[in-house]
Amino acid sequence: MLLLLLIDEKLTITLENLFHISTGILEERHERSIEINNAKRKVWFLHMGDMRSSDGLIDFENLEQNEADLLENRLKREQRKKKLKTNEDDSGLELIPVNEKKLIQPTDYLLCVRGVPTGYSMIRSMNELKNHQQFQNFISIATHHFIVLKLRENYSSMNINYIHLILDSLVRNELFEMYKQKKNVLTKEKENSNKNPQNVIITGIKEIKDIKLTILKKLEKQNELVKLNEEIIEETQKVKTKSLVYLRSLNKLS
Repeated sequence: MLLLLLIDEKLTITLENLFHISTGILEERHERSIEINNAKRKVWFLHMGDMRSSDGLIDFENLEQNEADLLENRLKREQRKKKLKTNEDDSGLELIPVNEKKLIQPTDYLLCVRGVPTGYSMIRSMNELKNHQQFQNFISIATHHFIVLKLRENYSSMNINYIHLILDSLVRNELFEMYKQKKNVLTKEKENSNKNPQNVIITGIKEIKDIKLTILKKLEKQNELVKLNEEIIEETQKVKTKSLVYLRSLNKLS
């Protein structure tokens, strides 16, 4: 009976059933603004270079410069292409309007598709917006560098921080193991072939959509786990701070 009760407290579900899973969009083919409530709003396109490696948050401090550099480099590439294709006219290509359903929500989780799997919780980044006044009306969309996991509406009552912690664990364990297996296969192919196989390892939706997660059903249990995680992070930060103070004191003595 106890075992049945424990089983009933947990839900085993595939990623595809818990999330709407899609890839990001090709930035250069889309407009850079969207009309919301009769007002035109700027859309920020998120790339891998816009995410901080230290904590997985959006790098708001460098976001504007990143965009300026990207647009400048793209303009240079387009100018070079025009010189090489003087007889071809592609100026008639129209930009695609941004689909509002594709806009990033705080409940979204981004997964890097190239190289080592890395996950990004959008709610953690959105919580940082209060520290960046210039982005108070921040609207963003993921580029094709990411797989986007959007929580389905029938699970919207769950603690999103808890769900993202489960995804963090999935990325660091199962998906990383999947990556290592692919890398081993690629290494063997290089050793046994004169050809030059693809160097970049890609994570695809088909590979992950049927992965099963086991999650707690009760919201209070989810909240408890999130609180415990926050306490562990806080204590870890205190230890790091003490270590830095100790190292500085040693440097002064030497």
